[in-house]
This record gives sequence, C-alpha cells and structure tokens, in this order.
Amino acid sequence: MTENWRGSFAIPMTPFDDKDRIDEDVLRAEVEFCVQAGVGGLMTPLLVSEFMALSEDERRLMMRIPVEQAKGRIPVIVNVAAENTPLAVSYARYAMEIGANGVIAMPPYALRPDWEVIFDYFKAISDAVHVPVWIQNAGIVSLSTDQLVTLCAEIERVSWVKEEVEPSPRMIAALVARNSPDVKGVMGGVGGRYLITEWARGAKGCIHACQFCDVLQAVWNLLEAGQLADAGDLFEKLLPGLVLEGMLGMAFSKEIMVRRGVFRNNRMRMQSKGLTADDLREIDRVWERIQPYLRRP
Repeated sequence: MTENWRGSFAIPMTPFDDKDRIDEDVLRAEVEFCVQAGVGGLMTPLLVSEFMALSEDERRLMMRIPVEQAKGRIPVIVNVAAENTPLAVSYARYAMEIGANGVIAMPPYALRPDWEVIFDYFKAISDAVHVPVWIQNAGIVSLSTDQLVTLCAEIERVSWVKEEVEPSPRMIAALVARNSPDVKGVMGGVGGRYLITEWARGAKGCIHACQFCDVLQAVWNLLEAGQLADAGDLFEKLLPGLVLEGMLGMAFSKEIMVRRGVFRNNRMRMQSKGLTADDLREIDRVWERIQPYLRRP
C-alpha cells in the first residue's frame, strides 16, 4: 500500500445497539459505505468514534473490523493513542497483527505529559511497528510546529501529521512551509469545514466523520482537477451540514447515516438524551437540500 496518501480519509463512527454493544454488522456496512464512496482511506477509532468511551477490547474491535472489511482496497490507519506508553505500544503491536497500513496517536491525553515523555511515547510506538506513524495534533494536548518537525526528524517512522489545533489552516500552512523532508504529509480535520483552504495551503487530505465522505471526496477531486469554481459550488452546498455537525456532534452524523440507510440508530454512549425535536427539524431542512449532491444511496 503506497504512502502517497491523498483525499478524504473517513472516520467510521461507533454504532451501538439497544444494549450499548458495538453493532458489528452495522460497522462492516459503514466501512463498505466508505469504500464504495471512493474515499482515499480510513482512520479508526478517533474522537468521532468516541474512542475514549470504549473498553480496550472494543478499541481493538474498532481497529480490526475496518481492516478486515476494507480488504486492502484502501489504506486503514488505526488509532493507538493511550493514557500511557505501555498501553499505546500494546495497541501498536495489535495494529501490526491485523495488518493496518499505519498508526496514529495523540500524546497521552488524561494527564498532560512533558516533552520528554511525549518524545519517548512516540519513539516506543515507532519501535513497535513497521508502518508510518501519524501524530494527531489536537487541542487536548497540542504540540508546536517545532515539536512536530522534531518528532518526524528524530523518530524513524513518525512522518505524517493530522493537524487540528485552531486555527488549523494556519497551523497546516506553517508546517508545510517548513518544507521538512521528514514530514511526508499533513492532513486537516475539523469535520472538513476548512477543506478548501487547507488544500490551498498544502494539505494532502482531510480526515473527518464519514456521513458526507462521498461529497467531500468529490470536492477534493474537483480541486485536484483544477476545477476550483465547481469545487467551491459543491462545497457550499455541503457546508450547512458540516456546520450543523459542529453544533450537534456525532449524534447528527449518526442520524445522517440512519437516513443514508447504513445505521440503525443515532445512539451516543455518553449521552442519555438524544437529538431534540428542534434538532431534528433543522436536520430535516439540511437533509432535504443536500440529498441531490450525495454520490451514493
């Protein structure tokens, strides 16, 4: 699997059944939805997968099933972030067992570690794998541009960055401007809301929840083809949905996947109350307007 990764990297959300268990059939259908949508790759399980609310066994299931279901058709990068180095290394070794194409981690996120701990943590992850290691740079434990370049330069397999420290387009531009040969690529996040400006500033892709992955990939394809006006027009059709995701979170994204025939419900593990009538009314409005631009039923 080549490391010249570009485009929409979709994040599968964690589907729960009515007994709060991961619905494995729905998860496989979700991965297949992403593959058929033509995305550049998958990342799992990240923040939009509610990974912090999963048990260790559930984390491993959310790593294994996407790799199995993708069947080598697209790269699958799995999240090995943990609250301590030994657990992160355990996840990294498991990633190698299941055949993941790369791993990604933010620094330990429960207790804010110092720089030496962060460096040793990424070094230990790198030593445990033989695939590229991504740094997820998020506001939970943010790293400076200098620190990101240092990690990529001094640790053998650390070479990609998911940059989402606000304002992420500026952070991406600053990292790209360093022109470090050790940073193989930078991708954005933030639900895809900055896709066009991140592309213009040198991002190689965007990592986001999967409910609109087909449209975001289509926008990316238009940008790469030089059809900037068409890309902007399509992106602006999608933007109200991305804004609503920012307000309502993954319950919104799961509701869209219900409407797209993939999910059975919009359950969130850490929420006892779901979407309100007002929320659903606003989703109805956005859903009606975006349907003509969806690329896959």
